[in-house]
Amino acid sequence: MMKFDVLQILENVAGYKGLPFPGVWFPRQRHSDYQGEDFEAEGTAEPLKTQSNKGTTLYKKDALGNYYFMPVTFIHQGKEYEIPCALISMTGRKNIIETPLVGRQGSVKELISLEDYQISITGAVVGENQAWPEEQLDALNELYRINEAIELKCALTDIFLSENDKVVIQELSLPSAGQTEHVQVVEMKCVTDRAFELIMD
Repeated sequence: MMKFDVLQILENVAGYKGLPFPGVWFPRQRHSDYQGEDFEAEGTAEPLKTQSNKGTTLYKKDALGNYYFMPVTFIHQGKEYEIPCALISMTGRKNIIETPLVGRQGSVKELISLEDYQISITGAVVGENQAWPEEQLDALNELYRINEAIELKCALTDIFLSENDKVVIQELSLPSAGQTEHVQVVEMKCVTDRAFELIMD
């Protein structure tokens, strides 16, 4: 049976190694003088916080009952598409109109506005029983072919985006995962889309 390491595959493609997936064990911490099953010493770890302060899922259980960190999910017309083993990053930038000052150093910043956020997502689709993940890739293709803004749920993006903000998937890339035929790395680039209200006088 061929062994593979999803973390190593993601590190080779994305250059970043996250927490183990699926399933990071968070064992209950006990005092060093622990003597029995029912003994709970002072200083025992608090229960795992599974939601962010905004109510977004922070830790989620997989099919084996193990926790994994910060799921990334797209939602469109009531259907959810979760990106497995996701690593997510954001980039923000400001538009600034500057007017040079004559005879003085510096400039006047007249208009400042926020550009759309650029969001990058890298994940790994893994086929069951070491099979090529055809069904998962079909679902990914269905997600990519949605030609409108869709909802993105993630603890990181929910901090920076407003409640009604959505995203548009700009790019989809499927780089090689080497000789691991039942793992497909997925790279997505998204841009935020904010709803504006037009008032006619």
